[in-house]
Amino acid sequence: MRTDTERIVLLHARAQRLEDQKKMRIWGSVSLCLFAVLLAALVQTDVPFQSIVSSGFAATSLLGESAGGYVLVAVISFVAAVCITAYCIRRRKN
Repeated sequence: MRTDTERIVLLHARAQRLEDQKKMRIWGSVSLCLFAVLLAALVQTDVPFQSIVSSGFAATSLLGESAGGYVLVAVISFVAAVCITAYCIRRRKN
């Protein structure tokens, strides 16, 4: 038979697991919404690809007329990934 302190410890552990599951559902929903927004932004940039004559630098292809939307989606994706990664690392350390 368990003592009161053991039951309280188990109760707190269960509450923490439920809270973690709730946070994971929230983060899953946030990432799904972010995916939908980024996909919609990508669909809006339906300009056909045009080749760009560059001066030998790879980044000059981003200066083309049709690349603006793709660059915007890439920047938003990168910022979101950095924020989620920083949150996960900070959470793991605690």
